[in-house]
Amino acid sequence: MAESDLGKYLDPKVVSAVQRLDLQAKCIIEGFISGRHRSPFHGFSSQFSEHRKYNAGDPIKDIDWNVYAKTERHYIKKYEAETNLDCHICVDISSSMGYKFEESEVSKLEYTIYLTAAIAYMLTKQSDSIGLITFDQDLCHYIRPKSKRTHLTTIINTLAKVKTEKTTNFEGALPQTIKLLNHRGLVVIFSDFLGDTEAALQAISMLRCRKNDIIVFQVLDQAEIDLPFSYLANFVDTENNELQIRAKAESVRKAYKEEIDKFINHIETECTKIGVTHVLLNTSDPFDIALEEFILKRSRCF
Repeated sequence: MAESDLGKYLDPKVVSAVQRLDLQAKCIIEGFISGRHRSPFHGFSSQFSEHRKYNAGDPIKDIDWNVYAKTERHYIKKYEAETNLDCHICVDISSSMGYKFEESEVSKLEYTIYLTAAIAYMLTKQSDSIGLITFDQDLCHYIRPKSKRTHLTTIINTLAKVKTEKTTNFEGALPQTIKLLNHRGLVVIFSDFLGDTEAALQAISMLRCRKNDIIVFQVLDQAEIDLPFSYLANFVDTENNELQIRAKAESVRKAYKEEIDKFINHIETECTKIGVTHVLLNTSDPFDIALEEFILKRSRCF
C-alpha cells in the first residue's frame, strides 16, 4: 500500500471501520510512520528511541554523523540499556468517557482505546515494557509491564472488552493506582477529567513526586468544547444523570465556553507547574497529534 494510502489510518473515522483492535493499532502506527517525513522526526528510523540529543560533555566520537547529515542536529546513538523503559498507560473508563456527539465518529473511550492500543503496539516493537491500568470508581484492570509480544495480545484483548458503566472517583481510584507504580518510569494518563478534578491533580502530583515522567491526554468530544447545538435541549451530566438542565444552547454558549476554557486551562496550568505534559485532544483529531507528543515525551525520559 502506498504511503499516501497508509496516512488515512490516522483518521479516527477510517480506523473505526476496521473491525479488530490489533489491526487498528497496526494501521495507526503504519500510517504514522508513513507520514513522518512531514514531521519533526524526519531522518529517523521507526525505532525512534535509538538516538538522544547531544549534551555538553558527551564524547564527540559518539555523535551519529549520518543523522547529522539528514537533520543538521547532533544526536548520539544510544546503547541498548538506555533505550528501554517501563510505561504504564492509565485509562479512565468512567461513564463520561462513553460520550459521543451524534456527528462524531467515535466516543472518547473508543478514541482512547485506539491510541492506547497503538502506543502499546509501538512500544512492544521497541522492546519497552508496557503496562495497563483502567479505572472508574475503583481500579478495574491492572496488567504489569512486560515487553513480550504475547503481552501485547493480553493488553489488546483487555482493551477490546472495556465498557463504560460507573462514574469517576479520582479520589478513590487514583491512590490505588499510585500504590502499583513502585518503579520510576513513564506514566500516560487518558481522561476527560470530568469529576473531582482537584483529586485527580493531587494524584498526578504524587506520581510526579516519585520521579515519574508523566504525560496527560485530556480527551474531549468537539461538542463538549464548542457546544454546537442550536435548539432547546436537556443537558445531562455525563457523570451523574440526576443533574440536568433544560436550556437553549445559544443562550448559554458564551458562559459555557468561558467555563470549559477555564476548566481546560486550569488542568494545563497545574500540570505545567509540576513538570507534567498536558495535551488536549478532541475525538476528531488525527492520531498523529498524540503520537508525536508521546514520542517527544518518551525521548526526554533518558
